[in-house]
Amino acid sequence: MKDSENHDLPDPNSSSHEVLVISPTLAVLSPSKALTRFLGNEQQSLEQWQEQIKNHHFHLRSSYVNALHDSAMTILNELPTTVEFDERLIASEKMLLEKVKRMGIEHVNKADAIQAIEYRLAFKKALQLAVIVAEREKFFVDTDEL
Repeated sequence: MKDSENHDLPDPNSSSHEVLVISPTLAVLSPSKALTRFLGNEQQSLEQWQEQIKNHHFHLRSSYVNALHDSAMTILNELPTTVEFDERLIASEKMLLEKVKRMGIEHVNKADAIQAIEYRLAFKKALQLAVIVAEREKFFVDTDEL
């Protein structure tokens, strides 16, 4: 029987590392097609997401999760700025944008720059959440894993 035919085993949505952020504190590592089918199609409560994610994570191999954790940490450590720096920068840039708006000047480049920093910040927060989830959740430990 193929893994995709067994609904108890995760069928990855992709062959690469993925993290699906449900809320600022809830994420799915390597989301399955079964989990991603809910996106935009059905209403799910936070409790339903938590239960489905818990079940999904229980079937993920810990070696895979460790690799995802290490990849996320490597990317975070190689980025030129931190979450805290970006948060301060966004606040500062928004203040400057409001100041020029009050003077009647529309500064499209500054608004675009703020949006780019917000995107960068969201990416970093998703990586941080992936690390946290990888460290706190329970995953499948195969005794034959190296």
